[in-house]
Amino acid sequence: MVWLITYDIADDRRREAVAALLAAWGARVQYSVFECEFPDATVAADILHRVEELIDALDDQVRVYRLPGEGAGGVQIMGRRRLEEREDFWIV
Repeated sequence: MVWLITYDIADDRRREAVAALLAAWGARVQYSVFECEFPDATVAADILHRVEELIDALDDQVRVYRLPGEGAGGVQIMGRRRLEEREDFWIV
């Protein structure tokens, strides 16, 4: 299940906290856009609830789009610039 999550967060600390949380679940495809893959709806709801707790509802905005069946595979990308590649890693 792939989700597109975008945000406009006014405060650097809140923005970094949200980015760190989302980076654990997906790739940053634009400065304020992540493509996240959650294993099921329960995990997605938990992560989105955590995002909601991190933001200031009066100053920030987060938009969440659940992508249809083919997920991010149906996305057309123009241009070659990349912000980062998602790499799996282990913390020991």
